[in-house]
Amino acid sequence: MKLILAMSPTILFVVYAQLITKWRIGVISEAIQNSPDKISRLFIYLKDPLILSTYIAALAGSVAWIFVVEKYEIAVAFPIYVGLTVLLMAVSGSILFSEHITALRIIGMILIVLGVAFVSRT
Repeated sequence: MKLILAMSPTILFVVYAQLITKWRIGVISEAIQNSPDKISRLFIYLKDPLILSTYIAALAGSVAWIFVVEKYEIAVAFPIYVGLTVLLMAVSGSILFSEHITALRIIGMILIVLGVAFVSRT
């Protein structure tokens, strides 16, 4: 449990960054559908303050991760981090963006939770 608490800032920063990016790209891409090339669209995306905030969040998550790997084994911490991040993203995507959670995804999420439980006990 201490490990999960220690890595929660990293997970939350990464989830924030992914959700904000998904939301803002969706909003902005509707406004720039006629933009001719990817480079032009990229610069338009990068001028958005909320998208820029996701890069700050990613950096903060990386800094927080330093303190996780300082104290815990990477072979234990990383699988838990990935599992919980995937789980939170799937649930958040379903709630916020009406993305579909199929039976196979539910089974996958159950397996992730079981994997996190098993790895965290070692």
